[in-house]
Order: sequence, then structure tokens, then C-alpha cells
Amino acid sequence: MSVPQRPSLATVATSLVLLTGFIGLVVLDATNGTLRDEFVTQTMVWYLVAFAGFVGAVWVNERTPIQMSWIWGAAIVFRLLLLATSPALSDDVYRYIWEGNLLSQGVSPYQAPINAAELDAFDIPARAFVNNPTFASPYLPVTHGIFVLTTVLLPESTLSFQFAMTVLELGAAWGILSLLKIVGIAPRRILLWLWNPIVVVEIAHGAHLDAIMIVFTVAALVATFHSKVPETSLAGPILLGLATLTRPIPVLLTPVLFWRWNWPQRLAYAATLILVTGPFVAWSGFGFTDGPGRGVFGSGQEYTESFRFNSAIYQAFEQWVGGQGLDDRGLNEPRMLTMIIVFSTFFLVMAWVWNAARSRHDAISLLRLSAVPIAGYTLITPVFHPWYVLLLVALMIFHTPALGEANRRWLALAPWAWLTATLVFSYITYEDPEMFFERAWVRRVEWWPTLALVVGVFVGQRFLFRRSEALPVHSV
Repeated sequence: MSVPQRPSLATVATSLVLLTGFIGLVVLDATNGTLRDEFVTQTMVWYLVAFAGFVGAVWVNERTPIQMSWIWGAAIVFRLLLLATSPALSDDVYRYIWEGNLLSQGVSPYQAPINAAELDAFDIPARAFVNNPTFASPYLPVTHGIFVLTTVLLPESTLSFQFAMTVLELGAAWGILSLLKIVGIAPRRILLWLWNPIVVVEIAHGAHLDAIMIVFTVAALVATFHSKVPETSLAGPILLGLATLTRPIPVLLTPVLFWRWNWPQRLAYAATLILVTGPFVAWSGFGFTDGPGRGVFGSGQEYTESFRFNSAIYQAFEQWVGGQGLDDRGLNEPRMLTMIIVFSTFFLVMAWVWNAARSRHDAISLLRLSAVPIAGYTLITPVFHPWYVLLLVALMIFHTPALGEANRRWLALAPWAWLTATLVFSYITYEDPEMFFERAWVRRVEWWPTLALVVGVFVGQRFLFRRSEALPVHSV
């Protein structure tokens, strides 16, 4: 009988640094009742402490692999700690509770804005805390299945949704681990997900519905690439369809998987979108002509047109276009012109991805390619909250070196490591409870180095590394 190996001193040390950061957040919340307002600076400090521990743990894990039992055990402890905090870095969870309440009583969350008098009969305390009360639900149909199940099966509280999303996120971690084994990347790299502070904070604390999207996306990828699943199985496309009906982002993976799927599978994906959305459209309408913030797509359209927050490229470009005096030339829509230019460029990137996927058949190449459209979305979206990066975090794990690959593959993670470390600065928006506004320096700190690193990685991979691989090796 083998004796369990003790964790190394470096493993214990980095784990304790991570733990210290998370305990700091818990104590801050317990002492002050929030992680925002005048306490948000302390929140950022504790997050950065945790991130320093995470970086150290990644370094240790590559030199002296950390036991899987320690990785999973510590990950669960981190999440249990954050479950003890009340969601304060986002108000989204209150809308989840409100919409789950409506659905449990047979009322469509798409039929009217939250503050509509017709919904007064269904009033609950969470309703008063929901942001943007002039909008009906901006969420797609699959999310509501989770909302109503959580509402019916668990007590009506923020903790119930924190718990539900954490369970789903750990399910996604299990799927990521399966994919690592499929493509021949060391399973211990699951630490890049399980110990990542942005994952722990945004799910166990923030209870964000991205956990639903990611677990369905990862399940779709497992069903697509697992050797025990027939290549003609409809499970992958159906699961990706469900992921798309949580948040639309997974639709960006369809150009990657297009050539992997046959026509019945492609049709299964489209059929899932139609069959799941159809009943809700019949119930509440599309929302395009039903007035602002109503119908299945009405609020989503309103959000896209009205909100700008922490954008890498879009926001700055829109402001530049708006300052060019184009309204004096009969072009009174800098927003529309920006959308045309930015999204046309993104369309070209997606066309390149679609064409590149045609010649790639192995799982690791396709998984790595799948990060490209998600990274592109990250850089061009008009609104970017910290939890929006989670799907990219999951996919970038597959850019780490597989067995026999050079360690320089780690450089591909550099832009997104910087971003996940600094996205916490976005929360300084909540410093003044009377007036939320963006700080220009935050976007500079988050995005300028990220964009510079993206360019550097691209140039390095396209020219420098390929050139070094092409040079002849001389023995001495």
C-alpha cells in the first residue's frame, strides 16, 4: 500500500498566499457587509494577493507537479470560503432570483420590465435590488431553466444561486480535465482553472450565469472530441446549441466545428436554437418591435445599443469616430459606422477561422483555434465585465504545451494572464455608491498592455519562433 505523498513546501506556501487573499475578501465582507463602495480598494488588494499566490502555484505546478487531490481539495475550500460572502461586485443575481420567481408562477420574464405595475402582484425583496428595472429579461431561454430549478429546489436567496453556479462551474472543470486528457496535455493544468481567482470570485461570489454557458460549452467539446462518442453523435451540436441559448458567445465556435460536423449535426445545432427559443417567442414575442426592453431579444438589443463599459477597442474607436465631425457630412450615426467597421473586421477574422478549421482535424488544433474567435470577441465587444473572460480562460488552457512541445507556448497566455489580473480594477466603478462611472486609467491599465502583448505574441509566433525552428542545427 503506497503512502500518500506530502505536498512540497512551495505548494503549501503558494496555497497559503491564495488562501490569504480569499480569507481577506471574506473578512472584509463580514466586517463591512460589502466588497464595494469605499471598501472596493481593499477588495482589489486582496484579489491581487490571491492572484500572486495563483501565479506562484502555476510556477510550482510546472516544476514539482501538485497532487490532484490537493488541487481539487484546495479548489473546493476556496469556493466554500467565497460562498460565505454576499454578491456585491454585481447585482445580476437579484435578477436571477426575480426571474426564477416569475417563471415558478407561470409568468414570462420577457413580457414586461421589472418596474411594470402589472408585475406588482409577484413582488419579492430581490426585485428592489435588480439593476436596469426598465428592461425585461435580457437573458436567453436556457438560463431560465436553471433559474426556475434553483428557485423551486433551493431557498430563495443569493446563496442558493451562488451554490448552483459553483456546482455547474465545478462540472465544467471536470469537463476541462477530460479534454486535457483527450489532447495529451498534463491533467495537472486544471489548476489554471480551479485555482484562478477570477473564476472563484466571479462564480462562488458573483454567481454569474456564465457557469451555465461554460458547462454546456465544455460538455459539447467533450462530446465532440471524446473517442468513445461516435463522430456522428448529435450530442455535441445540441449541447453547443444549449450553450448558445445561455449567452450567444458560443456561436463563435461554430466556424471551428463546422468541418468536424456533418450536415445532420449542423442541422441539429440550428434545430436546437429554433426548438428551444420558439416557445418563448410564441409566449412573449421577439422583442424587436414590442417596445424597449420587452420580448425574448428586446432587452438584449437595448443593452447592445445603449451600454458601453470597459471596452478594449470598440469604445475608444466609437469615441474617435464621433469626434471626426461626421454628423456635418450627413452621417449622424457614429455608433452605426463604428459597428460596421469593427464587426466587418471581426467577420473577416471569423472567415479566416472557418477556413483554417477546414485543414485541422485533430482535437488539440481545433481546441486551440476555438480560442481565437473568443479572444476576438473579448477585444471588440462594446461591454466587457470581468466575468466575460471566463470562457476564454477555459479555452486558453489548451494553448499550454502538450507533451514534447516547447515551453515557449506559455507565452500565448501572457495577454490574458495580464487581463485576468487587472480586470479587478473595473470594480472601482462602484467606489462611489451615489454615482457609478468609469475611470479612463482603468481601461489603459487593463487593455493597453493586453493589446501590446497580443501583438507581441502574434509577431513572435508568426515570425520569430518559426524562423528559429527553420534554422539548421549544427553540432559542436
